[in-house]
Amino acid sequence: MLHNILGFGGRMGRLEYFMASLALGFFVMLLVFALMMGFMPDLRHGDREHMPPGLMILLLGVVMPIWLWFALAFQAKRYRDMGWNPLYVIPGSIAVVTILTLLSPFVHGLAGFGLLLNFGLTLCLWFWPSAPTGTGDWYGGSYHEGPLDPEPVIDRAPALTSRRPATVRTPPPPPAFTPAPSGFGRRGL
Repeated sequence: MLHNILGFGGRMGRLEYFMASLALGFFVMLLVFALMMGFMPDLRHGDREHMPPGLMILLLGVVMPIWLWFALAFQAKRYRDMGWNPLYVIPGSIAVVTILTLLSPFVHGLAGFGLLLNFGLTLCLWFWPSAPTGTGDWYGGSYHEGPLDPEPVIDRAPALTSRRPATVRTPPPPPAFTPAPSGFGRRGL
């Protein structure tokens, strides 16, 4: 997992996703805490109701893109491991949450539905089992997908199923000439 941490390709199991999400959350929490401590003198001596604009710029301009990149990369890897296509699921979930957010002031209870939907997707990412890999899978990739990673050596030799030598049975050759059956209703030759 760690060789391709910035990329959207590859797969990530349940435990890897859970631990990576915890580590990302802890890292972002430390960044926000460090920024808040750096701006604490401004908050102590100034107006406590308003956050300093420099802090908002750093939070939105530095911390949010880092968090968003890693979160989407981890989700794409986990969706791929579940057997779902991340090119459909991630934009679809963003579109549904955006529509629900825009319509929630007009429709009572829609914000709660959006919260349940997001919670359901989070539970799927945490607990959905991994899809089997191999033939028949829409994604037959491996962990080694980068251009600098060597392809793993796979033995393509057929496996021996039994020790008995193979016997080849061929059908008998067709006869050279067979007379047409003659009888009632058939034309004889």
